[in-house]
Amino acid sequence: MAIKQMIKRNVNANNMLLSNAFDRYITEKEIAIGLSSATINVYKGCYQKFITFIGENKVCNDIKIDVILDWIKDMKKSGNKYISINHYLRAVRTFLYWCMNEKYIETEFKINLLKGQEEPLKTFTEEEQIVLIAKPKNINDFAECRTYTIVNFVLDSGSRLSTIINIKMQDVNFAYREIVLMHTKNKKTHVLPMSSAFANVLNQYIREWRSNAKPTDYLFCNIGGEQLSPNALKISFRRYCNKRGIDKTSIHGLRHSFATGYIKNNGNSFALQKILGHSTLNMTRKYVNLVTDDIKNDFDSFSPLANYKKGMSRKKTVHKVG
Repeated sequence: MAIKQMIKRNVNANNMLLSNAFDRYITEKEIAIGLSSATINVYKGCYQKFITFIGENKVCNDIKIDVILDWIKDMKKSGNKYISINHYLRAVRTFLYWCMNEKYIETEFKINLLKGQEEPLKTFTEEEQIVLIAKPKNINDFAECRTYTIVNFVLDSGSRLSTIINIKMQDVNFAYREIVLMHTKNKKTHVLPMSSAFANVLNQYIREWRSNAKPTDYLFCNIGGEQLSPNALKISFRRYCNKRGIDKTSIHGLRHSFATGYIKNNGNSFALQKILGHSTLNMTRKYVNLVTDDIKNDFDSFSPLANYKKGMSRKKTVHKVG
C-alpha cells in the first residue's frame, strides 16, 4: 500500500536573508510603485547604515525591537542629531513593516520616531533675498545668468533641486503662465503658476541663452547643453552666493524662504501645500509656525473680534439707566 505524503511546513521559509528581502522590496518600489531613483537611493543609503550596525548575513527574523533600540543608542552615541536619526529610522521602518506584512518577520513590533526639539528652518533674510535676485553684472556669464534665473524661480515657486534640473523647454507655457512639472517626488504631474515678475526673468533667459533649444532639451542645463547635475548646481549656487557676499549656500533654504514669504504675504496654507507638493499639511504647518511673530504683529487687522469691536465703537453708545 502506497504511503500518502503529508504536506509539511518548510521551517526555513521565514529564514530569508534580510538582504534578499531588501532586494525584493526595492524591486517592488521601483516597478510596482515607480519611486524615483533619488528616493530609492535614500532607502538604500539608510538600509546600508542599518546593515553597518547589525552586520551582514542577518535573517529577517533576527530583527527584533531590541535591535532597533540598540541602533538608536549607537546613533545617539555617535553624535547623530535626532532629525538625522529619524531620517534613517523612517526609511528602515518602512522596509521592516513591509517585511512584517510579507511575514518575513513573524513577530510584529512598532518602531517609534524620536521626539525632540526641532531645529529652526534655515531661510534667507529678506535683505539677502533682495541681494540674490539682483540682476547679474556680467550678462555674458552663462552660469551666473542661469543661477540668477534659478534663484528667481525657486523664490517664485519653492521648487526642489530635483525639479530644477529636470525641467525641459516644453514644460514652460508662457501663454498660461505656468510650468508643468513631469518629474516630481510623488511621480504626479504638478502645475506651477508663474508670477509676471518671474515670467519676465525666464523669458529673457530663454531669449538670450536657450533660444535655439529643442522642446526636449533641459531648461537649466550645463555649458554643454546637457542636464545639470545636482552637485554642479550646488557648486554654482555656492559661488553665486559667495560672490554676492552671502554665507548661506543652501538651495533648499530658498525653498523655505519662498514658503515663509508666501505665508507672510497672507498666502493660503492649503494653496501652499499644493504648490510645494506636500502630501499632507504637516510640513506646511512648520512654515505657519515660523511666521507666528509676524502674524501677531498684524493680528488686530484680521481678528473677527477686533473688527466687530471696531465697528461697534462707531455706533451710538447706549447707556444703562438707573
